[in-house]
Amino acid sequence: MSVERRVKAFPTIWVKGVITQLNVRGKVAYLTLAEFDEGDARPKAVLDVIIWARQLDDYNARFALLPTPFMLRPELKVSLLLESSFYVPTGRFQPRIMEVDEAFTLGELSLTRQKILEKLLKEGLIDRNKKLILADVPLRIGLITSAGSAAYQDFTTVLLQSGFAFALSFVPARMQGPATEDTVAQALETLARLPLDVICIVRGGGSKTDLVFFDSEKICRAIALCPIPVLTGIGHEIDRSLADIVAYADLLTPTDCAKFLESRIAEVWAGLRRRAAGLRETWNWKLQETVHGAVHLAESLRNIWYAHAQHEEARQAEASRKTIAAATRSLRDSREKLRLNRTGILRGPQKLQHLEQLRYRSRKDSVQQAWWAGKQSGHIQQAEKSKTLRSLTLRLLRMSQDRLGTNYKGLARGPGKFTRSENEALKLRDRLIQASDLAKLLNRGFALVFSSENKLIRGASEAKKGDEIRIQFADGEVDANVLKKELKPWK
Repeated sequence: MSVERRVKAFPTIWVKGVITQLNVRGKVAYLTLAEFDEGDARPKAVLDVIIWARQLDDYNARFALLPTPFMLRPELKVSLLLESSFYVPTGRFQPRIMEVDEAFTLGELSLTRQKILEKLLKEGLIDRNKKLILADVPLRIGLITSAGSAAYQDFTTVLLQSGFAFALSFVPARMQGPATEDTVAQALETLARLPLDVICIVRGGGSKTDLVFFDSEKICRAIALCPIPVLTGIGHEIDRSLADIVAYADLLTPTDCAKFLESRIAEVWAGLRRRAAGLRETWNWKLQETVHGAVHLAESLRNIWYAHAQHEEARQAEASRKTIAAATRSLRDSREKLRLNRTGILRGPQKLQHLEQLRYRSRKDSVQQAWWAGKQSGHIQQAEKSKTLRSLTLRLLRMSQDRLGTNYKGLARGPGKFTRSENEALKLRDRLIQASDLAKLLNRGFALVFSSENKLIRGASEAKKGDEIRIQFADGEVDANVLKKELKPWK
């Protein structure tokens, strides 16, 4: 007991250090203070102190009302008034906190915040995330907030009621307390690996002292180096955390953050609707102009087609007329030739008979003259030869008479045969002339096929797939397209 009295007799003393641990166990809160050299992470001195848990709550409530609120937590620099104390059951020296110098802590917070801000500015991290391009239609959203919190409900309700197809990827994190720094940084690292358009960090209506956790250099660096635009909805109307400063944009509340995204998409949607209306109006105008042009072109093509059709009909009619005229002349010439041949044939036998008779008389007179001439010359020795010659002559005359009779019979029958042959030829020509008449051919079921240039198509080889053709029947015309072409001789 004398040790306890001697310890308590020590005067109170102000001690400065960094809170490295803070644990509340029942009615007592246990803190560990450490002193560090600049740039060294290893403490050069450590001191364990205690404070009543109720007293700790009173200090935190008082600090929350300050212009720059804070709460006693690890990594916070403090200046504490300590009273010496000795815990008899364990024999431990156990200083107790009697007072906290809030002015020192506020100065250190401000100095630390300013140092972090200057460091981020020097490294070019303040505007790095702001330089990213936010999608015009940010539908793929990453969300960081407390699971089941009011912030989550407010944010998701706006998205659901917007009518747009948002896709939400949610990673929970602590929004207050010492775990805020690590969980928020880890959530950012997780979402940065996903194909997202934007990441939102939001928190509900918590204590103003919770903002101090978003002045963390670790959180600020995670936001600045994130390859996806980051929006924050963690601030108050007056105070802005360092996280708000380095973010792509900072909004007041989770609802404002969600409405920012909704309004961005709604603006794009309205622009698209205006463009669609303009395009629809332009399309209607173009359509009317095209329809009018098509009607005019169709009318022009119809007139050209009718003109070509009339020209083709006139040409075909002229060709038919010339063909019929030529056939008629040929038929008339053939009939005239037949008439002359018939007349000649009828007169021929008489002329031939008359010529044979003249020839017979000439030969007979020649023989008789020769005989009388021999007789008068006294050449009696040739009497026998003359007799023989006369016999031969008579035989020759009889043969000539027989041949004349035969020829006469043939000539008598010949005109009839020749006439019948010529009549058959004339009938055949007449049938050919009638067969070449286009009108009669069309009436028999034949058709004429013309190309789009009004040229006659005489075979499948002259047509191509996709060609427009015109088919002329006896009772009208049909326009058609060639869908398939196959060269196959007709059997």
